[in-house]
Amino acid sequence: MIKKLLFVLLSLFILQYVYSQKAVYKPPISPESAIINPTFFYTLPKTAFKVDVVITKKTQMKGLFADYAEKMLGITNYCKENSSNFTLKSFIITPFTVPDESLQFMVELSSEQVKKNFLLSLYNNSGDAGFRVFSRLEQNNVDVLPDFFKNYADVLTKQAHISYTETRIVDGEVIQVPVFQTQTTTKNIKQQAEEAIEFIEKVRKDRYSILSMEQETSLSKEAFEYLVNQFNELEKKYLELFIGIITFEDIHESLVIYPDNETLFLPVCSVTPNLGFSTSMSNTNSCDYYLKFVPQTSNSLKINYIENNKNKKSSGYRIRKSVPVLVSLVHGNKESLMGIFSIYQYGLLETLPANMDLFEIGQWGYMY
Repeated sequence: MIKKLLFVLLSLFILQYVYSQKAVYKPPISPESAIINPTFFYTLPKTAFKVDVVITKKTQMKGLFADYAEKMLGITNYCKENSSNFTLKSFIITPFTVPDESLQFMVELSSEQVKKNFLLSLYNNSGDAGFRVFSRLEQNNVDVLPDFFKNYADVLTKQAHISYTETRIVDGEVIQVPVFQTQTTTKNIKQQAEEAIEFIEKVRKDRYSILSMEQETSLSKEAFEYLVNQFNELEKKYLELFIGIITFEDIHESLVIYPDNETLFLPVCSVTPNLGFSTSMSNTNSCDYYLKFVPQTSNSLKINYIENNKNKKSSGYRIRKSVPVLVSLVHGNKESLMGIFSIYQYGLLETLPANMDLFEIGQWGYMY
């Protein structure tokens, strides 16, 4: 009776072994491993973060006639030299999964799995482990200069119309012939400044006429407001030629970072006022940005799991589950919560028992 029972148990063990995966290897494969059946590879996932940073560039640009702002208009508060300043506007992180090249495994099929075309069913039912691909190209060659400010300096010439008479002999008679000529001359910077001031004075005079009701015909409220706004806008444009302008431009930068289970404080980028965005840290707390990771799991449970599995030997599938992690953005002495994300790297690698029948490994990794 005992012999029969032992024979039945042995038969069940052999059947389970035959109908399930034969062995799981972690590359590099030892030359001593006798692999004769078909194999497939799978890679466990890891979590990556796509970081989208928007930097605002503030530019102060010197006016074309800045040297005459105080002399001709009496303006003292004007831009004396060009300068730029960079500040962080927004910081967004988006999690996605990619294959973890350090956790790649090869699985040898059993003879029975080969007969049942196990690989075909495996690939048909394999998941994508939440893999997402991002692709975005930001072009930041936007011209933020106002057209009037940019193009005014192109008008460097002026035309003068000259008329006089010439004495000519026509058919033996002496006659006076009128002659008209157009003479083109180049304006220097001072002449351009004087011309701009003349226009500013004219705008102010015309606006005063509207405000003091000197015009013969009465204006509606809408027409009155429209004319005054137009005069204000014209004066502003010409004054900017003396006092300069301030422009704002958003610059988009993107990068991908990979958390490490041994690192809870990951450097991301720096944004310096004079240089802007850089993936190299500036070693200045006020300029550098970090991501802080705090796994929301018990350390005692981790220690207990590792101790209990330290001496276990198995050739079954390796899997890894993601765990919730609190992620914060650290900048200087400030810490801003970005959210709680599921991250694989802080989860524990688990080795399943060998010969597990019908286990859907395709839902746990990338198959190829």
